Amino acid sequence: MKQRKRMLAAVIAASALFVAACSSDDDGGDTADTEAPADDTGAPDETTAPDETTAPDETTVDTEPPAEAWAVDTSICVDEDAANAPIEGTISVGAAMPLSGGAAAAAFAPVKDGFDAYIQYANENDLLNGVEITLTVEDDQYIPEQTPGAVNKLIDQGVNIFAGIIGSPNNLAVRDTLNDNCIPQLEALTGSPAWGDVADYPWTTGQLVPYDIESKVYAAQIQELFPDGASVYLYNVNNEFGQYYVDAFNEVSGDFGIEILGDETIEPGDAAPPIAQVTNIAAAKPDVIMAIPLGAQCITFLSELANQKAANAGWDPKVFITNTCASSLILGAAGAAANGIYTSSNGIDVTNPANADIPAVAEYLAYMEGLGKGDIVATAAAGWSTGEVLVAILQAAQASDEGLTRASIINAARNLTYHPSLALDGVDYKMSGEEDAYAFQSLVVRTYDATNAVFTDVGTLITDNES
Repeated sequence: MKQRKRMLAAVIAASALFVAACSSDDDGGDTADTEAPADDTGAPDETTAPDETTAPDETTVDTEPPAEAWAVDTSICVDEDAANAPIEGTISVGAAMPLSGGAAAAAFAPVKDGFDAYIQYANENDLLNGVEITLTVEDDQYIPEQTPGAVNKLIDQGVNIFAGIIGSPNNLAVRDTLNDNCIPQLEALTGSPAWGDVADYPWTTGQLVPYDIESKVYAAQIQELFPDGASVYLYNVNNEFGQYYVDAFNEVSGDFGIEILGDETIEPGDAAPPIAQVTNIAAAKPDVIMAIPLGAQCITFLSELANQKAANAGWDPKVFITNTCASSLILGAAGAAANGIYTSSNGIDVTNPANADIPAVAEYLAYMEGLGKGDIVATAAAGWSTGEVLVAILQAAQASDEGLTRASIINAARNLTYHPSLALDGVDYKMSGEEDAYAFQSLVVRTYDATNAVFTDVGTLITDNES
């Protein structure tokens, strides 16, 4: 097993448990050629909770593991005692997210605000039964080379676990370190299929629906729109995130009568309008464009596509765009250019007035309004749900015979069924060791109405890909 080999090598070399931090969020900007976001969407140092808070409707956490539940092997840990040591009083959670520096930060910084908000809410309501949760988020600017420095800095500060690190390449950059040191790397905010490798990386779990499943869902919808076959042009960010989609879409395209005409790319830190790329796509006149941009690049892509459609009368392709762009906060910035796009989700559209009376939605919106964060609730919902699932995992670990330890936390994460309050009916966080390694696998296809800034479901929730 790869992890066992890495552990033995670490012991033989008598290497230090924790690697010293080589950079921080204060000096990382020197390595990035990116443009700062227009405004600061990071959470303030202090937030004031609403005068009154209401607990969301109770959801059931299955804290009783099955008879033969999967359990992590701590005997191969560099420090087995640390992996099984009780965590009492306070549990420290660390994360790395893009909070400054360019396209990713402009779109994803609100995720931190939502994460912060739920952790604050959990502490106010003593959801972890006498244990306080602290959350420290370092800024890695979505630059994979900066993520190890951010993570090592937090390890040196005594963080117990990590959760909610954003980005496939960013999580990959620290996966070996966290697994070698038997530190839980929970809820990686990416849909990389790599998070299903339980045998070699038992301490790492993903949060999003795997990208290959999302690609298959889009391909099936394209076939429904074009039963006689469709021509598709791909547009993607040039990194692991974008390549996963491209590989997956190419793999399933033939099964759905899809002809791939070509592929245009954009670099992760490029915030300029993709004029040349979209001009090339327009010249090919595809029936469909499958777009996998990053953060604010969703906006610049759609805006430039609108320009090309205006310049090419009669060409009106169907546009599918990754669900990492599926927020009214992001798509709203694109205005009319986002109208009619196809995407997917497994969560409730919290900004749709039709959902305002759903108790969990109403309570979430009221809490965020009380923190002065009502303008970012669409994207912040991802952070809120990340925090909610994390607390459910911690509750299950706390209720186990071992109590709260790093080992019991990863065991709980891999043996849990839980329904997040902002998830669609029928969507559960569900993992079962190596048998079911992905937390979420169901999606519904949606279209976006730019006039009313709401999403409309196309068909019903697709659960065919559940393990």
